[in-house]
Amino acid sequence: MTWKKLDQIRRENPITDREEYDESYAEASLAFSLARLVYGLRTQAGLTQTELARRMGTTQSSVARWESGGSMPTIDLLDRLGQAVDVRLELVASPNDDTEPRDTGSSAVAFGSR
Repeated sequence: MTWKKLDQIRRENPITDREEYDESYAEASLAFSLARLVYGLRTQAGLTQTELARRMGTTQSSVARWESGGSMPTIDLLDRLGQAVDVRLELVASPNDDTEPRDTGSSAVAFGSR
């Protein structure tokens, strides 16, 4: 799809519910970030989807869905991912405003192998 085509689609389909749009955009962004995380950790560990799934006790199709952004792994599954690839994952809470300084010391939760 070209930018010109995308602009045309946006003009023909204006956003009518900004709150719903923002929520959907945030959810899609999170799914994409988690997809990149799963794919990156798997490939960095030199594993196939099947091997990662075996180590996590799940199915290859589940790993494929996470990597495509089709579904989001739960915190329990992210913990198992960290253990499967021998990394420590951290869940960090931060303000919505990206311009604010980040204090991750007391708002981080670590889980995984390290």
